[in-house]
Amino acid sequence: MSGFSSNEYWINRYVQGNNSGAGSYGRLAVYKANFVNTLVEVEAVQSVVELGSGDGNQAGLFDIPQFTGLDISEDCVRKCNAQFSERSGWTFLLADAEVEPHDAALSLDVIYHLVEDDVFEVYMNRLFSLAKRFVVIYSSDFDFDTTDQHVRHREFSNWVADQFPNWKMYCGETNPFNRDGHGNSRRYSFASFIVFERAQDSD
Repeated sequence: MSGFSSNEYWINRYVQGNNSGAGSYGRLAVYKANFVNTLVEVEAVQSVVELGSGDGNQAGLFDIPQFTGLDISEDCVRKCNAQFSERSGWTFLLADAEVEPHDAALSLDVIYHLVEDDVFEVYMNRLFSLAKRFVVIYSSDFDFDTTDQHVRHREFSNWVADQFPNWKMYCGETNPFNRDGHGNSRRYSFASFIVFERAQDSD
């Protein structure tokens, strides 16, 4: 893994004309959108920031009043701003842009692509810092090193419990197209949803 950069991998992937991957398309994308849209409606969430919005195909299924997509790819940011230019309250920015906290922060199929510890920790701290009420994560939640240079599974829920004790689990759901453990498939996923809620008495 020495010398590998997860950031460079995704930047180059989009430069080469590739998309965000199977999880952002087809029935998996529809499932994730339904979950997010239901949470937004039930909890009257007005604003969502997504860290790792990618090519925007997943975002196109969201029904969210105010949406900010952050990504490391300049190509994706430019294309998404053009694609969603008619959606009032929607904007796409580079990952390190200054952004005010939103009602919810969203991470879909990102965490298991952050193979470096420092990149993972920076991402997670930013994810929780940008959320006022909810952090919504869709990822694998078990430790496993794979032979894929751009995939490393992490039991992130234990890390969250240790680093963010003022955030408690709101709900969790295994996706209906679940594949236990690591495995490559365009129609199944090892990822599931976990939603964290900020404790009411925390800052």
